[in-house]
Amino acid sequence: MIIDAHTHILSLAEDHEFNTDYGREGSLCIYRSLGKVPSHRMPTEQEWEDSGYSRAGWPVIGPAESVRDHPGFDKMIVLGVSPQFLDGELIGTVDTYGITDVPGPPSPEKCNDYIAAVVRSDPERFIGFASVNPAYRGPRAAVAELRRSVEELGLSGVKLYPMYQHWSPQDREIAFPVFAAAADLGIPVMVHQAGSTRIDARMDYARPAMLDDVGREFRDLRVIIAHCGIPWIDEALFMLTKHPNFHTDISYHIATVTDEEFYRFLIHCEQFFVPLEKLLFGSDYPGFLYDPVKLKDKVLGVNEQADRLGLPRIAQEKLDGIMGDNAARLLGLVQD
Repeated sequence: MIIDAHTHILSLAEDHEFNTDYGREGSLCIYRSLGKVPSHRMPTEQEWEDSGYSRAGWPVIGPAESVRDHPGFDKMIVLGVSPQFLDGELIGTVDTYGITDVPGPPSPEKCNDYIAAVVRSDPERFIGFASVNPAYRGPRAAVAELRRSVEELGLSGVKLYPMYQHWSPQDREIAFPVFAAAADLGIPVMVHQAGSTRIDARMDYARPAMLDDVGREFRDLRVIIAHCGIPWIDEALFMLTKHPNFHTDISYHIATVTDEEFYRFLIHCEQFFVPLEKLLFGSDYPGFLYDPVKLKDKVLGVNEQADRLGLPRIAQEKLDGIMGDNAARLLGLVQD
């Protein structure tokens, strides 16, 4: 089974202009490194347009586009983004263009309803993760929304964004009620404990080790550290070493390394006492440079690097695990 365990969908704000500006901010470093925009000053509107990041042509991503861009994949986990205010704008997963069957005017307040609607559109392909923000209306409201999302909407997990929403995953009053509810509901929790190129994101809330208290308090909770904790890769791996129910998805990280570096990363994991069964493939689709097919080929072709270097090959069943079997077991889609 091939599963992309980290994908996004729909829009992040009702305002198309805001969506574009938000995307450009996060992608500025990428476009500069590729020489598409100036690195010594902020790009002009025309320079952004010439780079390909056009306001007019930026694609709308709905269920059909996600399926189209995932040929050869059996399933995709689609992640919600819970509401928060940024620069006076209420953002979060929103169906700006009326793609889903959720009634009424578009609003990030309905983020989990939109994710559930995406799953309904193709339940064989999509697995939906809710999102809640305990700093938005308080932890009690966040817990109630999480329970509704799982018990009424049928979502399979939850994605949390501490650094973006400015709350600490170590906060026992703000964060722990959400982790406790997830443990009670028996769902996995994916947490963005990794860096971000967004200027407003708080790096002091991003380190993977901030989940250590969660692992000690909620021993049976299945935790997924998003993006392998980049740039704190080894710190994330040590959390996997220490806590039996911690996992990570390799999105973002896999796109920043060469084929040889990725092979050496997998060897490093096992030397670090992290079984490859704890790694989940993720693309961070539809982010720029995050082509699910190319990244899948990087994983499944990794032994070409082993052969070239004259080093040990990685067992095919371990690569199959990364590509989806590990996620399937984590989600209870298959039995051991």
